[in-house]
Amino acid sequence: MTTSESLPVKEEFDLHVAHTTDMHKSFIESSLRVAGFLLLALGWFATSNDAREFLASARSVTVLAALAVAFAYLLSVGASWVAYKFSCKAAQRLTELAYLPQSAYEGRILGTSTFFICIFGNGVLAVLLIVALLSMP
Repeated sequence: MTTSESLPVKEEFDLHVAHTTDMHKSFIESSLRVAGFLLLALGWFATSNDAREFLASARSVTVLAALAVAFAYLLSVGASWVAYKFSCKAAQRLTELAYLPQSAYEGRILGTSTFFICIFGNGVLAVLLIVALLSMP
């Protein structure tokens, strides 16, 4: 995030709004990609006999697959947290600049509810996949 004493208020405001808009868009796209991957993996696991046979061939393969899903989910949570904190700091700076009222940019800021809904939704999918993997005979 750029904060510079030499930038006029309008330019700094526009810069922060552009950054938060891009961050919000990227966050939503990334969350949807994670959800898509998890749904695809769940569907593949549920419909493919070959996949279930392969995973059942050795318990270590199943555990490794479950750990990979957990690790990928945790990475997405970490990246989401960075995006959320960036958005909070940008919102704070936009408020300090007071160039326009908050209503002019609030839809571009990554809100707490959006953050938690995306994290929770993907978490449910990840847990379902992990439980399905680990409950294999």
